[in-house]
Amino acid sequence: MPTGQDSISGGELLLPPGIVLSKLFPPVVRPETVRRTDLLARLDAAATKRLVLVAAPAGYGKSTLLGAWVAERGADRPVAWVTIDGGDDDPVVLWSHIFAALRRASPGLAKSVGPEAANPSMLIDVVLRRLVNELTELPALTLILDDYHRLSSAGGRDSIAWFLKHAPPSFQLVLATRTEPQFPLAALRAHGELCELRAGAMALSADEASALLNDRLGLDLAPSDVATLVARTEGWPAGLYLAALSMDQVEDRHEFITRFEASNRHVIDFLVDEVLEGFDQDMQEFMLRIGVLERLSGPLCDAVTGEPGSSERLERLAQDNLFLIRLDDRAQWYRFHHLFAQLLAAELHRRSPELAPVLHQRATAWHRANGTIGEAVWHAFEGGDLDTAAELIEASWIHFTNASQFRTVRDWLGRFPRSTLDASVRLLLVEAWVLSLCGQEPEAGVVVATIEDRDDLSLGPLRDGFASGESSLSTLKSIFPWGDVGSELRCGRRAAELEPRESPWYPLSRYAIGLGSYFVGELVEAERSLKDAYALGLVGRQWLVVGSSLAYRSLTAAESGRLVDQHQLAEQAAAFAADHGMEDVAGEVHVALGVSLAARGRLEDALPLLERGVRVLESWAQPTELADALLRLAHVLHSLGEVDRAGAVLAQARSIVESCPEPGTLPERIAQLEPSITDTPQAGESLTVRELEVLRLLAGPGSRREIAASLFVSLNTVRSQVRVIYRKLDVSSRAEAVTRARSLGLI
Repeated sequence: MPTGQDSISGGELLLPPGIVLSKLFPPVVRPETVRRTDLLARLDAAATKRLVLVAAPAGYGKSTLLGAWVAERGADRPVAWVTIDGGDDDPVVLWSHIFAALRRASPGLAKSVGPEAANPSMLIDVVLRRLVNELTELPALTLILDDYHRLSSAGGRDSIAWFLKHAPPSFQLVLATRTEPQFPLAALRAHGELCELRAGAMALSADEASALLNDRLGLDLAPSDVATLVARTEGWPAGLYLAALSMDQVEDRHEFITRFEASNRHVIDFLVDEVLEGFDQDMQEFMLRIGVLERLSGPLCDAVTGEPGSSERLERLAQDNLFLIRLDDRAQWYRFHHLFAQLLAAELHRRSPELAPVLHQRATAWHRANGTIGEAVWHAFEGGDLDTAAELIEASWIHFTNASQFRTVRDWLGRFPRSTLDASVRLLLVEAWVLSLCGQEPEAGVVVATIEDRDDLSLGPLRDGFASGESSLSTLKSIFPWGDVGSELRCGRRAAELEPRESPWYPLSRYAIGLGSYFVGELVEAERSLKDAYALGLVGRQWLVVGSSLAYRSLTAAESGRLVDQHQLAEQAAAFAADHGMEDVAGEVHVALGVSLAARGRLEDALPLLERGVRVLESWAQPTELADALLRLAHVLHSLGEVDRAGAVLAQARSIVESCPEPGTLPERIAQLEPSITDTPQAGESLTVRELEVLRLLAGPGSRREIAASLFVSLNTVRSQVRVIYRKLDVSSRAEAVTRARSLGLI
């Protein structure tokens, strides 16, 4: 199902959605960090455990511990690192980052097709299964998912759980989380496959606290004061460090320690002012303003604060403050510890509640100008700027859906009040496209009906490149006709009238016209339109349009009797799909190649391709395309002697076609195919020319291998043909086949 474009016209810089590289680096180990010798030893001892769970509340040093472990042990065993954030609730985004991390750690995985190239519904069944198979052939590998608690979507969590269950023994998963993961921990524990480090183990001992407070931070506290702090914070590392920051300028540190409350919450409340007061006024204001950012860089912070010099301030702050974490090895990106970021947000709200929206708007503008559109959208929503959020989504949604990030776009739309969506035909069009791409026909139909009731469809041009609202709607209905071939053609032709030929959306209208013409039997027009869509798609780098056009041109050539063209186009489509990572989204390519192989007598080679094509097309939920593939599959199954399966597949195709408002020539094709599948053939009937040729050779002395060589086909092809001959003649051996053929006058 080809959709969209790889570039949006217009003056705005827009990079395609991709990997946030800073998420793939563990935190840099600071000189002030206390080495957790016992915990590192426990991690080392867990090398054979399937799951390592580091579970503790905020501020217990989970990331710091694992970062130190990677720094010390990474050379001994490849380690992949991903820091989870809110964007990873889209499973495609999550696994795109995991794939990138795994490839960094183990370049042998580079051949695997990533999740961004597959329909999201096939993430587990295709992409992750393939990844598991590849991992079985590689050396031991560890994947660390930091901040796993930030993953709130069921789809993302379920995919991780499935992967853990099916991963090979050489693979190890490490989770750093504040909450309990939904894994079968009891079973893993019982089988000795689980290592657990929880808050009790993560708490600092008196000796470790003394090393932090006295040796690293130079506070020169008495052992009794250290013991008091450890007792009152229960060894909570963040609380101890906050206390250290607060005591840096305090004369009577003993008296300060005696005023501590016992709970973490009270520690935070007590220390928020104390911590900030430890910095000069300029640095306080700087931290409060950049606290609205999830990721920090010098240029970004310059834009948000409105002042230069942020890179130097960040570097100085990173040297003095353990709560600022370096995210890469070039000191370009940082983030605040989540706990500290919450403190900054609370304090900014208390001091200057009107300032946060302004800061978010500045961050939006910077990310927009630098092409990090996902973060620009997030800041626009956080700053309450719904108009800018709408503009960004209208312009960029196709880039995210082309990367299979449908969940991301739907989550954005879900942040608007329903009344805002219904009032904007531009946003309604985005919603209709995304729902259709997700195969949700009823929901998409409701939105399309709402759009059709509007009187402002002539507005345009749209930010996503469409000439008008009517053009977007016409293109949508032509690409997602839901079994109405007449509508497919009408809307495709209308879209072609509305879009100029140089429009990035024009190739889609030509493709729709070609596909609709194929389904109504207008093969000359189908070839002309699909050839046009192919050429325009190449120019516009619209790979799905190109690959799908080649596939249906092959099928059109087959229907026209142009067998040489059929074979060449099918092989060209398959090679193109493989080169551009489309094998898991372009089901029609597998169908075209399978039909081509079947036409050459290679039925056993054709069958798995047709089955794979059907599976992919099922995920797109377009009835006519799926029914066409099922009919092709039923024919091959019947030719291979799998009569019952062929009948079941034919029945499925018939049911789908009967549900279509206007299915084109599909009912006639079913009527032609049905008798040969549902009726039991009489002996000697329905032998093809090639089968008769094989039968005559069976009467001679040559082996099957020699027969294959004389026909210039594979041995498997001859075996398949012989099996079909036996079934049609109702025999079970070569001798019986020859005898029956002679009695029927066939040889």
